[in-house]
Amino acid sequence: MPYSADHKLQSRERIRQAAADLFCRQGYDSVSISQVMKHAKMTHGAFYAHFSSKGALYCEAIKSAAEQSMFTQEKGNLTLAKIVNLIRQYLSLEHVNQKVPPCPLAFLSTDIAHRDKHVKASYEAVFNGMIKTLSKALLEQVLMREEAKSTQKSDNQNSQHTDEQAEKQGIEAARALAQQLMVSLVGTVSIARSIADPNAQKSLLDNTKTSLIALLKRTDEEG
Repeated sequence: MPYSADHKLQSRERIRQAAADLFCRQGYDSVSISQVMKHAKMTHGAFYAHFSSKGALYCEAIKSAAEQSMFTQEKGNLTLAKIVNLIRQYLSLEHVNQKVPPCPLAFLSTDIAHRDKHVKASYEAVFNGMIKTLSKALLEQVLMREEAKSTQKSDNQNSQHTDEQAEKQGIEAARALAQQLMVSLVGTVSIARSIADPNAQKSLLDNTKTSLIALLKRTDEEG
């Protein structure tokens, strides 16, 4: 009797999650298909019923790791207070040491540079998705700031034009701030993972954490 569609989807997801865990821990080259299938508690022969190659699995594993990461798992609207909390979690030794689900942007960044365009496209899609999530959360605060600036500079212009200008500037500013946050988060964790001294790791994480939280606080106050 053939397996049901639900069973096939569940099996595929088990492979994706197992691969995400192993790739984040060991890197692409150090993980074999056999290891992935063993980690998923499935037979090696079942692999090709779900994926055409290890490279195809890598693309899916990047997405799976992102789906399990703290940014994606955060429930409800992403407020500034929640972003601050995420920064604290992301820039923690627990995250660096993979005691919590790892972010593939930080854990796979150096490895992705050596992969093909399909893998890079998957990584880029995850990065852009997280930027979009952060931008949306930051937009309200940034819009209030840009509206205030536009109103001060545009006393002689009609209000509709001023509002449109403020919205455009706000969207651009929110995206720029989101990019700054993500690059700082990803870069810091990526470097911290390459440092042997736990004290140096903690210092690096704490310094970036303090800087980013201060940046968000200024944005909130200016808004």
